[in-house]
Amino acid sequence: MFKLWLIVELLLAVSNVFADPCEITLPTGLASPQPVIVANGSLLRPTNVVTSFSEDEEITLHCAGNKNKIVPLKQQTATLRCLGGDVFYYEETGQKLAFQDLYCTHEPAADLLVTENSCGNGSGVFYEVGFQVNDDFQSLFSICYNTDAHQTVYARNLLNGRALQFKVIDSTRRSFRADGMGFTTAAINNYYLVKNQRTRFKTYFGSDQSYLNTTSFLARGHLAPDADFIFSYEQLASYFYVNCAPEWQAVNAGNWLRVENAVRKMATAFSSDLLTFTSTLGQLELPDDSGDLTTIYLDSNKLLPAPKWYYKVLMHPDLAVDLVILTLNNPFATVGSEVEFCTNVCDKYNLETISDFGAHAARGYTFCCELNDFWANAMGTDTPYYDLPDGWSYK
Repeated sequence: MFKLWLIVELLLAVSNVFADPCEITLPTGLASPQPVIVANGSLLRPTNVVTSFSEDEEITLHCAGNKNKIVPLKQQTATLRCLGGDVFYYEETGQKLAFQDLYCTHEPAADLLVTENSCGNGSGVFYEVGFQVNDDFQSLFSICYNTDAHQTVYARNLLNGRALQFKVIDSTRRSFRADGMGFTTAAINNYYLVKNQRTRFKTYFGSDQSYLNTTSFLARGHLAPDADFIFSYEQLASYFYVNCAPEWQAVNAGNWLRVENAVRKMATAFSSDLLTFTSTLGQLELPDDSGDLTTIYLDSNKLLPAPKWYYKVLMHPDLAVDLVILTLNNPFATVGSEVEFCTNVCDKYNLETISDFGAHAARGYTFCCELNDFWANAMGTDTPYYDLPDGWSYK
């Protein structure tokens, strides 16, 4: 009987060894460049600093882009099975590999899928930003885009508050692409060149114009920012022109950056998904020496306007109401609370940090409103047109 019990204990011990989960640790357990990770049929959304997979659970890795492969496997796409610890098994070749040894020949390139699904109460169609993995398109975030006006209606993004504090910190940047737009990438690149902006502003305000110089210019302002995402391939997927608008650099690196940081801090504090919609409102007008206002466009065809406001809608189950944070895209305006067109509730909803920096107009005057108040005053209707994911509703 003693021998039988000993055998049972040994079998249980062996079973426990082989039942150890596989673990991916952020960010130290990742190689670079990281392959796109698909688990349970969708892009991996880490649940903490360590994400676990049970024994025999499968994940698919994909190195998106031309001539891009998973280096140890020499395949663009591979499905691996968890053996335990940090070891995965690739059945095609019989290889056992630690996850941190799996990397791509170069950074995966994102895809933009143009759908026929309407959004924004019919004002646009959905563009999905993500990765084509085998037969499935894996969406990372969504853009509602008006193809007639060549304008982005909004960018919709779900911040992963469980893992944001453990995200990959990567200084890599990628050139913006004009996929899905009525422009070539080269054409829009030229519009954003500072020397071309200076030429344009001279046509607006004369050769002695004072708005444009080497440090004061209209930058490519992200709507869904790269720092909202966990993995390098997700961060670099944000570099599409449909996901940006002309934003003064003083604002882009000023109060709007502080807004983005505050939103990420909020998501981390909730430690759960925070839903955001980011968009622009109105058109920027700047005065000439006589005080006459000129509407600012990057192009002569007036298809790339500089917006007056950037704004971000915040939705979360623990928020009493849906909130909006707005930043004025005009660092030249000497303004204060008179520009607020809905009731400022930054302090009411514990967004004091925004109150602290928001009044600095040279970095972009910033304030907060309840969504219903903002929508009624900005749009003149009762119900916002944002398309909510399943399980979400307005408050």
